[in-house]
Amino acid sequence: MYLFRKYFVNSFIACFILGDLALANSNEKRIISDIAMPKYFFADQINKTCKMKKDTNEFYSNSLFSDFDLKKNNNYQWLAKLKDYNWVEDHAKRSDSLDVFFHKLTDRMEYLHATLVNSLIDGTIEVQADKAIDLMVSWAKADFIMQTTTISQIKEMIKAGTFSSCYQGKGDERAKCHWHAAQEAARYAGQFGINANLVKPYMNKNELAIIEKYFVSLYKKYIHPWYFLTGAGLKNINYGFYQMGHGAISVLAFAHWNNDKKLVSNTFKSTLRHINTLVLKDGFINNNSFRGVRGYWYHGTALNNMLGIVALAEEYNYPVSDNIFNKLTDAVNFMDKDAIKYLSWLEKLPRKKSFSDGKAYLKHNGKNIYVGNASWKHKNSRNHMKSSALFLDYLSETYTKGKINRDRKEYKIYNYKRKKTGLGLSDQELGFNPKCIYR
Repeated sequence: MYLFRKYFVNSFIACFILGDLALANSNEKRIISDIAMPKYFFADQINKTCKMKKDTNEFYSNSLFSDFDLKKNNNYQWLAKLKDYNWVEDHAKRSDSLDVFFHKLTDRMEYLHATLVNSLIDGTIEVQADKAIDLMVSWAKADFIMQTTTISQIKEMIKAGTFSSCYQGKGDERAKCHWHAAQEAARYAGQFGINANLVKPYMNKNELAIIEKYFVSLYKKYIHPWYFLTGAGLKNINYGFYQMGHGAISVLAFAHWNNDKKLVSNTFKSTLRHINTLVLKDGFINNNSFRGVRGYWYHGTALNNMLGIVALAEEYNYPVSDNIFNKLTDAVNFMDKDAIKYLSWLEKLPRKKSFSDGKAYLKHNGKNIYVGNASWKHKNSRNHMKSSALFLDYLSETYTKGKINRDRKEYKIYNYKRKKTGLGLSDQELGFNPKCIYR
């Protein structure tokens, strides 16, 4: 009788588990089938009021132009020079953990994106696309950036004891960071992919073959490894949330190129799970909000990239839970803090080094928060919202119930700095301008 009851109970439990799995699979299939691929990667329809402009000549590295036109030789040649740029050498020579000189990459990708979006609005896309494709083909043929340090190489360097991690895991601002090289290669790859999606309809078979081969290589070598190693693709990594939706936007660019709805679904699922894990009580964001003298500033980085994911989820018709919206609302309201007073509070939290890995952590609400990538030197402070997150106020108030206090000095400094660096352009952290999404 006992054996019969045991068998019956176990069978009963198994039926429930199988039923739950069947329901989960059914829901997953429904979500995948409901996904809509936006015509322009980030938007199904472009808001014509978002036409991008450049307010100063300071923003783009080594450029003196104020228009967006690839037919003009100085503009085209500035972009063409990218294939001869040795990113690896420049990064090794000039960059450290605190400062990374990547604008020769990001400025060009942003300029190209702004030009293409403007031409879509103006109806001149075919002319601009022709020039853009020529440039992309030249970069592809040159295997640009493909010599950059990879995640596989980093793993080998770790084994060999030759790897230099960001801040050495203990707040050393001037430490070389091999990780940044791979990270920026992944960002470039995603930005390249977004632009490639915009001009794909205008490629001939030969151009399509060259660019696709290059994009696949970029994805396999940089985008996919970076995304899955840094946490968005995993379950239990708490080292913060950074550029390109922590790599997810780059993955989505590849998924869009291949019309891969399953990859779209998996990317949103894992990234939203990651966001849900990282946003803590009262809007704190694990790692980002606690990064020493730049904690307030890096909070804006995380929030900007999380909201970029939410904006894209809406366009792709992927569901976002109320819990995440509520958490992000709290994260927006977090920005109403006095940045200097917040730093003073942050400095008083207990900090320690882990015996297992020697890296720095602090304690908050009973949780160990990684701060091995934090500076605590006041000369390195950024006591304002992050100016490179050009549309943080727009994203915050469009996609959450939060409100940005425009009377705070933290906002006023942010607004001044972003105007100086090109208000109205695409967001280099996201790879697109969210205001261009027609809602």
